[in-house]
Order: sequence, then C-alpha cells, then structure tokens
Amino acid sequence: MPDLYAFKAQIGMFDPVALQDHNVCIHYLQERHYRQVDFFESLPPFQCINLGALAAQTRGARTPVVNLEMADDEFALFRWYCLDNAQIYLFLPGGVAKFELRNIQIPYDYKTLQRDPNLVSTEFCVWEINRPSVEALNGMDYALAAVRIIAMGYRFHTLLLPKETVEAIKGGREPCVHVWASGRGQG
Repeated sequence: MPDLYAFKAQIGMFDPVALQDHNVCIHYLQERHYRQVDFFESLPPFQCINLGALAAQTRGARTPVVNLEMADDEFALFRWYCLDNAQIYLFLPGGVAKFELRNIQIPYDYKTLQRDPNLVSTEFCVWEINRPSVEALNGMDYALAAVRIIAMGYRFHTLLLPKETVEAIKGGREPCVHVWASGRGQG
C-alpha cells in the first residue's frame, strides 16, 4: 500500500485552509468578511504571468496579475515560484507590500523552490477582484528574456453567514478560520 504522505513531497503541495461548510473570516485591509465555504477546488500549477524581458541591473514596473483575480464571493489561497533568475516583489492588493519588515521588503527568487520546496513562505490569499501586483528586479549582469511566475493553490466559493452565526464566532462559540488577504496595511 502506498504511503499517502509521500505525495506531499511534490513541489508546492499543501492542504486547503478550509473545507466545505467551514466558517471563514476574510481580513481584507480594514474589513472583515464572515463567510461559509460553499465549495472549493484545487488549482494546479499554471503560469499566472510573464513579466517579459528585463534588462541587466534593472527593476521592472509594478504589474497587476489579473490571472489571480477572483469572482465575487470567492477567495483563493496561492503559493508560487519564479522560473527565471529574477527577484520578485509581491504587493497585495496592488499597492500594499507583502513580506515587508520595518526597513525592507523581502523579495523571492528562483532559488526559493530549493530552499522551501513546499513554498510555505510564498503563501498569500486573494479576496474577490483585489488582484495582487508584482515587480521584478534583475540584479544580474545579463538581460533576462522572460520573467515567468508559476502559481498553484485553491479557489473557495463562499456564502454570507447569518448574523447569529457571526455573533457566535465573535463570542467564541463557533469555529472560524481567519484568512488574511492583504499585505502590511491590514488591520
């Protein structure tokens, strides 16, 4: 009989943050959206954006990743990696830095996959049409012909929770998974 946990060793494999009928609270900037997961589906690895060619020693423009937008009442949990030798800065939503410390914003590069095979450090959520943006930095002494990003994860469709359930969650009488879908500016 095969070891079921052996399959988790694949690149980026991870469990969904919530299952069907679970309560979730989506934290988006200063807002909280209390929802119930209606259904979810996995999103296999796909190229979410190609930022194009990038000259040596340059930083590209901030570019929205429209392929990561979600429909109304949906959120997604993504992990990602870069195929090419560039550093990537993530902004979630478009203008709010993600992975930011007090003095610096931490970029990811194509070596992240070697250091973090399950891509835990790249995880982020998107709520509805609030798309993320990325910037690429080519610190090399040669031009890059492409800067491609691969994403994978889960898409969750949600329903509005009744007020009684929201109050029970706030009072600690009902379970709820909290999901942060914005960067440093979140409340």
